[in-house]
Amino acid sequence: MKALYVVAGPEGGKFRFDDAPVTDPGPGQARVRVRASGLNRGVVMFLAAQRGDGSRVFPMGIVEFAGEVDALGEGVEGVSVGDRVMARGPDAAAEFVNLDARFLVPVPADWSWEQAAAVPNVFVTSHDAVVTNGRLQPGESLLVTGGASGVGTATLQIARLLGASPVIATTRTPGAKGATLEELGADLIVDTTEPDWPELVRKATDDKGVDVVIDTVGAPLLAGNLDAMALCGRLVSVGRTGGTTDEIDLDLVALKRLQLIGVTFRTRTVEEDIACSRRFAEDLLGALDDGRLRPVLHGSFPWEEIEAAYASMAEDNHIGKIVAIL
Repeated sequence: MKALYVVAGPEGGKFRFDDAPVTDPGPGQARVRVRASGLNRGVVMFLAAQRGDGSRVFPMGIVEFAGEVDALGEGVEGVSVGDRVMARGPDAAAEFVNLDARFLVPVPADWSWEQAAAVPNVFVTSHDAVVTNGRLQPGESLLVTGGASGVGTATLQIARLLGASPVIATTRTPGAKGATLEELGADLIVDTTEPDWPELVRKATDDKGVDVVIDTVGAPLLAGNLDAMALCGRLVSVGRTGGTTDEIDLDLVALKRLQLIGVTFRTRTVEEDIACSRRFAEDLLGALDDGRLRPVLHGSFPWEEIEAAYASMAEDNHIGKIVAIL
């Protein structure tokens, strides 16, 4: 089979396709014939950091895919060969993937492979942020930064489904992206290039401030997020695409009794990772199946054009997900 790798180079990492063996699934595992893979912004940052002489080669960090179950290992229950599935799981940058079958989630009957591949990582991540860590309650307000991102578009829909009010999204390009964000559930679009954006958030919440912030941007918006938050508000740091380091007003954190919650899958065990996927499926799969939630697919590229796909992502003009078709 073909598998995708990253080779360190003088100006950063480059993609390379190599042959790799197709192996049998182990106990508790399923082997999936991958049909489409979702792309994620973290790879853009990873590529830029991989500088070297070409001697270092890394497996490609694709973590979400959709495809058909091709074979089953011993002891697998609830999954059959031929099932159409999607998953957030490790090492998905190959034509065949072996992984713990508990990661697998059924694909709704009328979805394309591209739609299915646009769901697992962003919806699992968003559910973990909004429900498990943010502890959003009906009637509470929610702000998501980078609202047009994959996690942003999923968060808007989940917040609306769970009864958040108001739901607020930030973007630096409201003219190009605002209408879609409103369609996905945003009651207010805030342009973070405007210096008074935290005040606009407070006004939208009757000067109370926002209860839950799902932050995908990081350092550039930290001070504004804290300023816009309500007493006992919760900020869940999902992504740090804009930077990782900034000053923080600890007195403001104390006076408002704020909670700053960091999340990542990089330090979770396999069992913790699986538990996130199962909670997502239990809570949200029905809403995805009946259309109350939906994939937001910006576009797709053939797998052989993976460099062009990530170049498109780096331009930051997309809304939702970009996927690669195998």
